[in-house]
Amino acid sequence: MPPLQPLPRTVPLFHNETLDSFLRRLAAANHLPTAQLLPLLEIRRTKKTPVNTFLEPLAAAAGVRPGTLELALPEFLDADAVDKLGAIGRPRSTLHSAIQRPACRRCTHAAGITMPVTCWTTHDRNVCLRHRLWIGDGLTNADEQVDISRLSDTLRAQRHHRNLIARHGRRWVRNAYPDARKIYFTWLQQTADPFDLLDTARRILTDGTGKPPSPDLTLTMVFHPQVVTLAGLLAGREWEHRAVVSGHVAWLVEQITVRNVLLGYVPKEREDPLIQWVEQHFSTHKFVAFHRSPRIYDAFFPRETIPPPRQPDEADAETRWSPFHPYYRY
Repeated sequence: MPPLQPLPRTVPLFHNETLDSFLRRLAAANHLPTAQLLPLLEIRRTKKTPVNTFLEPLAAAAGVRPGTLELALPEFLDADAVDKLGAIGRPRSTLHSAIQRPACRRCTHAAGITMPVTCWTTHDRNVCLRHRLWIGDGLTNADEQVDISRLSDTLRAQRHHRNLIARHGRRWVRNAYPDARKIYFTWLQQTADPFDLLDTARRILTDGTGKPPSPDLTLTMVFHPQVVTLAGLLAGREWEHRAVVSGHVAWLVEQITVRNVLLGYVPKEREDPLIQWVEQHFSTHKFVAFHRSPRIYDAFFPRETIPPPRQPDEADAETRWSPFHPYYRY
């Protein structure tokens, strides 16, 4: 039988921590290799083992209540979690596109944790506004997190990103954001020479070890405001309606300059990344509207977080009408 009492040393829980990260910390605190912890608790973990089967023995070993551990680690919330208290809005760890990143090192230190912590997170959590650290794309460990106190536009972009989610819906901003990032940095390589700016930024930015960030990470942080603005433009519906009515994307192209995403932008050929994205976007919507299947819809536009429960006849705030005939609401 697994032990019904805590291990000699327990560790503090951290919000949205991954199960593997928690196991590493608990094992290290008890001077055990991580691979030996679960066998010690008589827990056999395989790919087919439901994670909830070892919630109670792990909670006992960690010295916490099962419900408390369940709320701390999103992996325990994914199965039928809609009606569970505290589950709404948490990252869905079962998505193939689910994001794991190092937690803000200053937040973990404030929680009394000295070991690295990896968390499930969402696409919009790129800046810790409390500690003004970059915690988003381009990081592999907490020491690489950069103090961006001097990048005021990047700090404002974090708030702008949240506002876009409130305006357009998380599902749609999340769907547009990675494409916006890819499009923008393709443009940057083709139409701009940012290296003077890059050198200047690297002189004023440092990570947790006192070193300047890598060139790629510096570009990601410096141009994050433009990427967020582009994501908001692509996530909106106005350009869709205008393109369907007019048969072209002139308004969308104009807005790239108007909103200071890329000044003087004019697509020179059909292979332009924005034009290719528009074609793929409309093709996907036509395919989904034709099949009218919620499963296909969720496959193309997955929810990033656990949604609130709703009645069968209640409209979902994140569903949209198809921009094409037969105007199916999905």
